[in-house]
Amino acid sequence: MGKILVCFFFLFFISIQKINSILIFRNYNIEVLNHLGGKKELKINCVSGNRETKIDFLPSNVKMSLKLTVFPKTLIWCNLWKGPDFVQYAKIDAFIGKERFIHDVCGGRKPNVCFWRAQEDGIYVRNNAAGTFKFMYKWG
Repeated sequence: MGKILVCFFFLFFISIQKINSILIFRNYNIEVLNHLGGKKELKINCVSGNRETKIDFLPSNVKMSLKLTVFPKTLIWCNLWKGPDFVQYAKIDAFIGKERFIHDVCGGRKPNVCFWRAQEDGIYVRNNAAGTFKFMYKWG
């Protein structure tokens, strides 16, 4: 009976470790920072499936945060317009619920944030592990 109990606890511990490493059903955050020069506003609207955020106008050096739970096939894209005339536009894939996107684009799950920064020359994403920003999208 003792060996069975030890085996049960061993398998239970292993399964908990696997569940913790699974991406789905985990909480994640998307943050978008307006880092445009000259106190320009950033117009932003994000969409996921049939859910859509209201259009926000972010003042300079202000960020917007979206909290989400990752489900299979989660995809969130955002439409960004650069002020003051809001003619320059960029559509970004802000989050794709796949390990590869999270590790290659966002730089991992620690701290569970995919951080985007809108600048004069385009949109950048921060690699969490390295702490560096990578150019991803240009204004159209």
